[in-house]
Amino acid sequence: MNKLSKDAAQAFAFIRMKMNTAGAAPTINEISTYLSVSTRATLDALRELEDNLVIKRSPYRTRSIEILAEVDGDTGVVKENTVSIPILGTAPGGAFLFAEQNYEGEICLPSRLLRGKDSQNTFLLRVTGNSMKPYLEDGDLALVKKQETANRGDIVVAVVREDSGGYEATIKEFQTDTSGKIVLNPLNTKEYKPFVLTDQEVGIQGVVVGAIKDFS
Repeated sequence: MNKLSKDAAQAFAFIRMKMNTAGAAPTINEISTYLSVSTRATLDALRELEDNLVIKRSPYRTRSIEILAEVDGDTGVVKENTVSIPILGTAPGGAFLFAEQNYEGEICLPSRLLRGKDSQNTFLLRVTGNSMKPYLEDGDLALVKKQETANRGDIVVAVVREDSGGYEATIKEFQTDTSGKIVLNPLNTKEYKPFVLTDQEVGIQGVVVGAIKDFS
């Protein structure tokens, strides 16, 4: 249960009211005026809302606040709406290994962890290996948004398809080199090397948007 500070809870109430009545989020100056606090204190309140995954902001746009979760107006406690996300097997975090998308069931997650992304296009993969350490380690669950394209620097689920009908999967950082080839980089460069592939040799299945750490 996450309880917000007074300023953060009041800032959220004002944001929700403005979006309901005006159809747009308020500016920082409007929030400061409503709270009767400084701009710095307002930014601290907004940062608290972001840290608790209550809102999402675009840094270079005004009135760009998106609400991810609701807040109880009386207690300041973040309301936990949940969604069921399927676990679709494993993705080696080390070398390319054979992997099948075996459905392992579903787990319920707070919807705000999706940061506004469509739960129908989101799935979990269990990580094996430590090539993406410290971001993803053996036993963690990677939260993946389904898509077939990626930008440089994205952490992707990349699949190499085989003539036999099977495939190999890995989670790596997506880059391209000067020749146009795809480079799949590990974060743990001390123990693992990158893979350099043509676009015919690899397919993007999704982009990792979060992680559930294994503390066992």
